[in-house]
Amino acid sequence: MRMNGIAISHPRQRVFFLTGLVAIAVFAGAAVPARASTGRLYPGSAAPDTIRGIVFDSLLHQPIPDATVQADEGAVSTMTDREGRFTLIAPETIRRVTVFHDFLDRSGLGSLQAAVTEKTSHSMMVLSTPSLATIWARLCPGRTLEKGRSGIVFGSVRAADARTRLSGAQVRVSWDFNAPGTIGAASRMSDTRTDSTGTYFACGAPPNNNVYVFGYSSMLRSGAVTVPGDTLPLRRVDLVLGEFGKSATVRGVVRDPRKVPLAGASIDVDGVDATTRTDANGRFTLANVPTGSRTLAVRSLGFAPLFQPIAVLEKQTDEIQVDMLAVSLPGVNITGRQNVSSLQIDFEQRKREGFGTFKDSTEIVRHTSIRSIFQGIPSLVITGGNSTAFYLYTPGQSISTTNAAGGCPANIYVDGKPSDTSVLISLSKEQIAAIEVYIRQEFAPAKYLLLSNNCGVVLVWTKLEFKKR
Repeated sequence: MRMNGIAISHPRQRVFFLTGLVAIAVFAGAAVPARASTGRLYPGSAAPDTIRGIVFDSLLHQPIPDATVQADEGAVSTMTDREGRFTLIAPETIRRVTVFHDFLDRSGLGSLQAAVTEKTSHSMMVLSTPSLATIWARLCPGRTLEKGRSGIVFGSVRAADARTRLSGAQVRVSWDFNAPGTIGAASRMSDTRTDSTGTYFACGAPPNNNVYVFGYSSMLRSGAVTVPGDTLPLRRVDLVLGEFGKSATVRGVVRDPRKVPLAGASIDVDGVDATTRTDANGRFTLANVPTGSRTLAVRSLGFAPLFQPIAVLEKQTDEIQVDMLAVSLPGVNITGRQNVSSLQIDFEQRKREGFGTFKDSTEIVRHTSIRSIFQGIPSLVITGGNSTAFYLYTPGQSISTTNAAGGCPANIYVDGKPSDTSVLISLSKEQIAAIEVYIRQEFAPAKYLLLSNNCGVVLVWTKLEFKKR
């Protein structure tokens, strides 16, 4: 079955994420053969069964404390101590041991399992995650693993109906420009496609750096999801792709660190032009949010800005809960932050994501004319022989317009409103605070997508608008 050019996995199929990786995890977590007899019959004995062991993380090379260790189907469970050790006592013979922990969820491994056989050591059972080298060799063949600089981002991609898994969807993962070991734009991103189960793997994103994940096809797309840096070299990011033109209403509540509702907090979602604020009960409602994975931005004076990934579904029913973190800043820094507009913050975030070409006023002022600002941008064609009359074209197709340049007219916006080059010519370079050029429309913020064409997008921000709060 296909939908909007993407093959769809049957929703009733039982899909295993990281099929090969899970197999590795189970193998690595298998029990160590017994070194000495346990002195008990297996499996016929009805006496209480005791297993002692350790849970170890081979990704970070350390034991896993406070993990839940469960016998069989949860009849008996215990917790690991600070050194990852556990003692599991069950009234009957233990046939399987399962380990759960937040670390396993964050890394995407889910859980560790090991079958208990007559060869299992009941005095020193070892359950461990696979090492990064093992995972890398399986998922990133032919690529060099650099210690401390190489990581893997993976996940599933679904449609906005929350059920359909999408195969053949494109996923781009990019990371901060100052990531260790990066040289040039090509080394700051990884492009991949989902497999037949709707699963993707992107190799190369360095641990401890923010990553930005974006999924798209000819008729479906998500926003750019921001994932904070983590010491884990393995991170799971699931995406939802929504159809162009479809939207839903997002509702939620914002709380302070004491879990008290926070009134007056500013709420933004990428792809939505409007901003809203929480009411006296800390609740907010934001209508007409494009479906798909989005980033919810919450700001309030005295609290650290929060960027939370959300999945906007066609039938959006769940309320989003946001818990803010307090921040203590010197007075001079607070004043500085108050002078930074949300437009500037969003511009800097999109610049870090690396999906377009960006120039700010420090670079713009060095150009001799408005036209020259756009010269040298790859795949952007400029026609017109002088600075008083020029046009911008990008690859793509326009339903109503064709041109000799081999593309179609760029969709130009000045301060977020539709415009054209005749308006740009009327500006002076000193008036322009920043520009953004997206050669491919699907890389632009969702609110600038058009169904009438798939031409690129040019965003121009004036200093007057850029300084507004």
